[in-house]
Amino acid sequence: MDEDDGALLAEIGPTLLVRLSAMLRTARTYDSTNQAFQRQLHDCLALILRGLEEETELALVSAADYFYLNGVRIKAQASLLGIYHSLLGEFERRTLGAIRFLQGVSPAEFERFLQLFMAAEDPALAERLPETVTEASIEHIVAVRAVQLEEEDVSQALDERRNDPAAERHRAKRVFWRAVLGTKKVLLRAKQTGRPDLRHAKRLVQPVVDSIMNHEYSIVGLTALKDHDEYTYAHCVNVSVLSIGIGQALGLPRQALADVGVAGLVHDIGKMAVPAEVLRKPAALSAEEWGMVRRHPLEGTKMMMRMPGLSSLMIDSMRVCLEHHMNVDRTGYPDVGDEWSQAALSRIVAVADCFDAITAHRAYSKRPYTSFEGLQYLLGPARVGFDPAVLWGLVMTIGLYPAGSVLVTESGYVVLAMSPNPNDVRRPNCRVLVNPDGRMESEENPQMWHPMPDTETVARALRPEEHSVSTGDLLAA
Repeated sequence: MDEDDGALLAEIGPTLLVRLSAMLRTARTYDSTNQAFQRQLHDCLALILRGLEEETELALVSAADYFYLNGVRIKAQASLLGIYHSLLGEFERRTLGAIRFLQGVSPAEFERFLQLFMAAEDPALAERLPETVTEASIEHIVAVRAVQLEEEDVSQALDERRNDPAAERHRAKRVFWRAVLGTKKVLLRAKQTGRPDLRHAKRLVQPVVDSIMNHEYSIVGLTALKDHDEYTYAHCVNVSVLSIGIGQALGLPRQALADVGVAGLVHDIGKMAVPAEVLRKPAALSAEEWGMVRRHPLEGTKMMMRMPGLSSLMIDSMRVCLEHHMNVDRTGYPDVGDEWSQAALSRIVAVADCFDAITAHRAYSKRPYTSFEGLQYLLGPARVGFDPAVLWGLVMTIGLYPAGSVLVTESGYVVLAMSPNPNDVRRPNCRVLVNPDGRMESEENPQMWHPMPDTETVARALRPEEHSVSTGDLLAA
């Protein structure tokens, strides 16, 4: 492959994932004769045909949680993450390793392939998708089954048993994005039915609890990803992850960790009752709109009360929905009187929620706090509103230099904090960006610190105005 071919594939790859995702969403809503479906199909096929002008075939391969187009890795940029991991799930459910598009592919073939692909959501049909495509006389699109236990899979399994940091991060990404996409289903379903599915939420949370109890804090580092298309749902997962981490630091037993994780996942479910245009409004809210937002704890509590039966998990989740904006100094909302005391799990979720919210990319804010600035704010001006023990738990969970912080060491290294180090909050796991001599690290094979060496000390954290690092893309890689 020459340099021009690689550049073309790198350009086409991300757009192809976007087009495929849009086409699948449309196919779930409309039949093949609908104009919206036909437009999506035409746009996607046009992109494929553009690539086939330079290549004899286009092979979209799913391997080890990445997509490759003719061997060129499609980078999981922050803005693409929701689509990226949703499509990885589509391939995984069909035990599909690759789709090969050959020269000569026609709109009719592409439409027929898509119909078979959608039908293969049924597990009974998924395993036979490659054979079904062949039997349908589709000659220019080939579905390739994922090969089990290839040499690299065995190597990966060995790495995981050796607690290799790269393997830990690989596992964390799978758990995190499955939780994000699963949470999206839980919340959208709750909006339709008026009540959340706590059993489904608990299934999403259990792998997160396992990860944190095993001191695999890579999943905590992923909560620093904010600027992507699924952030609405990722916020709920972030709050769940941080709440579990705080609970672990405070010594909560496993069952309580699972409960606070579920409560964190559904804490904002009352926002389903707030008009979307109010939640997304780029300007300051009017008094009436602010009143709608302030009602979401009550709306969430009402949704919880529609759950059948009565369990401790339901009661805990109900209290968290109601209390996560109440402050320990009673400055929050809703106002329920001085005798009401915020529950322990609510105090944990309140800190996790505030930290994630103030470090998020919001349309109405000039610039969100960096993760380092957000921690400083919570430990400084805002500390009176939160339980001091929970704030200590937050520090033990995310470290003094949370993931996403760009740091300069005393010896002159510029590094990006990737995830916390539970053994020393001052020395996160880092990716080296610039060496003391000014030499930039390789983008493809950078130097990683697991964790920052004892010989290094952080001199200061850089503000976004002081660097041009795309922290989201590096954290997503």
